[in-house]
Amino acid sequence: MSILHSQVGYDVGEANRIVVCADQYDPVLESAELVLSRAEGATTLNTPLVYRGRQWGRHWWIADIAECRSPGTYMARITMGGETLAVGGAFQVGRDQLWEACYRVICFEHLDTRAEQAVSGKGWRDCGSDLQELSSHVVALDAICDLLETPGLDLDASGRSQLLRHLVIGIGYVAHLQDRASELGLGDGPVVHEFRQDHVVTGNVAKAAMILARVGRLLRDTEPALASDCLSRAEQAFEWISVHGPIVNEEEPVFFPPVHGAPDGSGPPPDQWMTRDLVMMARAAVELHKAGLSSYQVHGIGYADRVMARQVPRASAEGGLWGHFYTYDDYEQYGGARFTEKANIHCGAWSRDGRIYNKGGHYPHYLMPLIDMLGLWPDHPRATEWRRCLEQFVEGYLIPAMETSPFEVLPAGYFSGEGLLHFSGWYHAHNGMYALAASLALELDSLLGYPRLRELAVANLQWVAGLNVGVFDPGSPGHYVPVSMITGIGREHRGGWTGIPGTICNGFAATPQFTLEPPRAETDVPARLHDEGYIAHSLPFVAALGRLRASR
Repeated sequence: MSILHSQVGYDVGEANRIVVCADQYDPVLESAELVLSRAEGATTLNTPLVYRGRQWGRHWWIADIAECRSPGTYMARITMGGETLAVGGAFQVGRDQLWEACYRVICFEHLDTRAEQAVSGKGWRDCGSDLQELSSHVVALDAICDLLETPGLDLDASGRSQLLRHLVIGIGYVAHLQDRASELGLGDGPVVHEFRQDHVVTGNVAKAAMILARVGRLLRDTEPALASDCLSRAEQAFEWISVHGPIVNEEEPVFFPPVHGAPDGSGPPPDQWMTRDLVMMARAAVELHKAGLSSYQVHGIGYADRVMARQVPRASAEGGLWGHFYTYDDYEQYGGARFTEKANIHCGAWSRDGRIYNKGGHYPHYLMPLIDMLGLWPDHPRATEWRRCLEQFVEGYLIPAMETSPFEVLPAGYFSGEGLLHFSGWYHAHNGMYALAASLALELDSLLGYPRLRELAVANLQWVAGLNVGVFDPGSPGHYVPVSMITGIGREHRGGWTGIPGTICNGFAATPQFTLEPPRAETDVPARLHDEGYIAHSLPFVAALGRLRASR
């Protein structure tokens, strides 16, 4: 019997939980309770264990500890009739516990070190190797922008100054990749995926347009010349991909069917945009509009229309889920076998057959442009449709999909014939997905008023912070040890080849790291901890913590 709890700690006032697991169902636990005590021994909370069922080869019980509101160090034990059945480790409860533990380490110590180690001399070293992907830089920059723009976060002057400095560092690498594409004769506007490659990916160009516009707007006061250059580059990227997209490279579709849930042997259609790329084009247009180019409003609305047209209706629910999105409009080349978009498709940056199409596919169902559009144009004739689309996504997919596991984290997606999967079919795990899902959930709660979304956001963040399935350790009392996946942060932390504090590793998956096997329900188990670290995980995590802190 293992007691699983956060290793970084719990924030006072949130929907905090402890999870208990066992290899076998034990009816004794129906009468047991979890007892929370101060480190010095005083009991502060008794709460029942609620059986959650069997999943991933284990049985699960949930203990609600939200009523523990006094900061301090605690221990948890399971008791029945005065007898102690199992004892957990120590953990912290505090005000802004997660934020205080992570913000400065991730945003400053972590990023400063990665900037020093960037082999190109620009941007950051982004992962365990010396790679520097465009997409990971965009995700990190986007998260820094979130921190600077989150209402009520109240960063101090020093923190804001350092974040703005890293905007300059990161956007310099994005501009470098755009210049590199031009040098290679690929045109004025696109970006290559990595400075040693010549791959142009549809979603990457859309991401570049979005982030160049957003960063340019935020640098206007401190770096006016750079800000103007960023905006010009953003327009170039948007207009280029509008004409040339979608781009489907000629490559073996090795990584297409398992990652997308498509029929075996199939490849991407030559003339259709993925939904995630349409969403990013809508975001890019909205950011260009925010930067002062009002003509882009019509483009943002147009791309949003194309996204909404792909929403799964209730009548076509798959596994009872609806409100999410089909990957394409037309499925004729797949014999009419329709499949829906997965939360994360990123398959690595190496130049191997089948990976180019999937590069940079980080953002999971990231409907931020619809949220922004409702804030910018609440009286627009289409505003009711935008709101309805978001409500259907929340009610039909986001909440019920997250609720399918004891940890309430975002699944990978629904796979025809296999069902809703969490870990099977991944090339490497995707901790950044949970952080982005948390930010999306918090924004949707703020806009639409679904308190359950806040609880789910906390669950997705706590998965990274240590409230997860744990790693197998035959020497521990319960055989499973919960681990923070943030290097150097948390009582028990694992992952991150480089040892750079603040690095978040890839996380749990079914197969060995950097291998890909067909997604199957019978292999959908978080059996392995993928230990490579990645900036596309770390920065979104702290951005979500910022949203959580500011909304209290």
